[in-house]
Amino acid sequence: MKVACALLQKQGYHHTTMDHIAHHAGMSKKTLYLFFPSKRTLIEQLILEELFPPLTPAPLPQNSVESQLREIIFQMAEIFLCEKRLSLLRTIIGETNRSPSIQQLMTELFHLAGSKTNIQNWLQAQKEAGTLTFANATDAADHLFGLTIGGPMLSRLAHCGAARNKADLQRYLEEGLRIFLHGCTPLPLS
Repeated sequence: MKVACALLQKQGYHHTTMDHIAHHAGMSKKTLYLFFPSKRTLIEQLILEELFPPLTPAPLPQNSVESQLREIIFQMAEIFLCEKRLSLLRTIIGETNRSPSIQQLMTELFHLAGSKTNIQNWLQAQKEAGTLTFANATDAADHLFGLTIGGPMLSRLAHCGAARNKADLQRYLEEGLRIFLHGCTPLPLS
């Protein structure tokens, strides 16, 4: 997977072949095909593992919704603001502009990953419990991402802003979380 990731970033999807991957990984192409039946399968697995790892909020009853959500956001920041993942994401974004097959793959993986990260499920459970209010869990997850991780991630992806130091990033994430919770916390009954 590491070799495939490095080659994908260096050469792009179409120039990265199973021959290249096997050679650079020190194995035969036949052995590589035992693990991955196709280049697409290998790249799917790479993208799912690197760009869409599952998030695990601590659903302990004593933890408030706010503390659980804070844990999710800080996990997301650690995952998505890592330079290794940002570099891979830059490569994938570049490839989607050149390849309809990569566009289709990313569309499929993005929908699959929504359930894998459990954020939407967690938000839906909070809605059903009456602790958060919003119309749609998918949209709420998008809003949450945009208010927190989205800005720092976009500036890092486009190299248009320096990485925030840990304290500044924490303040930014806390403010986004506060805004999200303010908009999604049910009003008390009069």
